[in-house]
Amino acid sequence: MLQVNFWQGQPTLTVIGWILRAVVTVMWLMLISKLMGQREVGSMNMFDFVVAITIGSVASSHLVDSEVPMMGSLISIAAIGAVDIVLAFLSLKHSRLRRVVQDESIMLIENGQIRYDMLAKTMYNLDDLLAGLRLKNYPNIHDVEFAFLEPNGQLSVIPKSQARPVTPADLGLATEYEGRPVVLIEDGNILAGNLKDIGLTKKWLFDELAKQGIHDPQDLAAVILDTKGRLYIGRKITEDMK
Repeated sequence: MLQVNFWQGQPTLTVIGWILRAVVTVMWLMLISKLMGQREVGSMNMFDFVVAITIGSVASSHLVDSEVPMMGSLISIAAIGAVDIVLAFLSLKHSRLRRVVQDESIMLIENGQIRYDMLAKTMYNLDDLLAGLRLKNYPNIHDVEFAFLEPNGQLSVIPKSQARPVTPADLGLATEYEGRPVVLIEDGNILAGNLKDIGLTKKWLFDELAKQGIHDPQDLAAVILDTKGRLYIGRKITEDMK
């Protein structure tokens, strides 16, 4: 039976040993990232950035140097992840700690006026500000009432009331509740849980598909029920369709 020792530090590793180290590391990082939550990826602040690069450095140590024991690196990654999880939980309960761990939003435009002192403080130059406004669809700075540099580095904009898009509420129009679209079939697979959540059955779905001349869900890439009760049906691309 083939025995591969890839946990301990050693002068050399076989190809299989390197592969196993990489696979175990990736799976371990995925587990730790899952426990740390989507916040770590979706809205990374300064502390999250430090945690991410530290974990990356630790993880790479045993992937580039065969003499570095793998177990020590995995334990260190878990410890760093645990610190992040604990601090994130405590930050939910204590606002003072949250101010230490997370940066606050910084106002770059106040009452339509650029705060040049805040630009200097954040090392955010005028070109960066104007580019951020353009990305938010506000190319004219006269249309902006407030702009904030958020802890995750994104720019958020509050336009002046005259520059805001007209809404049904502005026109005094009543609107109906829309809800959210629901995926019923994905890549040929019926999502029974989604059907159950909205009170529908497979029989109803098959009947609706039959009305469109479709009898085999395996031919479908996606079926989505939109907020108005309409079915979007996307067929799989076959060789004949290319």
